[in-house]
This record gives sequence, structure tokens and C-alpha cells, in this order.
Amino acid sequence: MAANPALYGFTAEYRGEARAYDGFDEYLRVEFPRRHSGWEPRFGEADTFDEAKNRHDYTFLISGDVAGAESQADAESRVAQLIEELARGFKASRPDIKEILPVPITKVWRWRR
Repeated sequence: MAANPALYGFTAEYRGEARAYDGFDEYLRVEFPRRHSGWEPRFGEADTFDEAKNRHDYTFLISGDVAGAESQADAESRVAQLIEELARGFKASRPDIKEILPVPITKVWRWRR
């Protein structure tokens, strides 16, 4: 029997300097499945050049399903908890990092059914 697909999805967009994310992708590869089975996250990074500001803008993006959420409020609460946990866990795994992860821009939505 196939598992029911998640009702809600999310994105978390972290913007800032690339050095703030050194090792973040490896942390997510190892820790995310162990702590949040069923969420099936996807993550990656992008670097774009802003000509008006003459600088590179860096973005780290996580997206996926919100496993087990039954309402919009429940999904938003689970994502907020996830973001908080990721920041704490990453900081604990890398005490040499002086900067903390910035608060991401998050979006939570219901998949169409």
C-alpha cells in the first residue's frame, strides 16, 4: 500500500554570505533524514550577480513536503520548528562558525487535490 502524499509543502530561502553556509548542505544530508523522516527535502544553492549593487547575492534554498501536517496552521508550526531546530543543530555541529544562520524567508502551501 502506498503512503499518502503530504498535504503541505514548504520552502525556506536563506540569503546572505556564502561563508555562513559552509558545511550546511552536508549537515542537512546527514541530519535531516535522521531527524525528519518523511519530509523528503531538496536543497541547493545559487549565486547571482546584482549589477546595481556590484556584488554577488547568495541564496541557500530548502524545499519539500511537510510530513504529517493536517492544517495550514499545523504545517506552518512544523516548518517554524524545523527552521529553529536546523539553526540550533547546525550551530552545535560547527562551533567554529561565528555567524548564525539568518532567518529564512519561508512559505508553506497546501498541495492541490
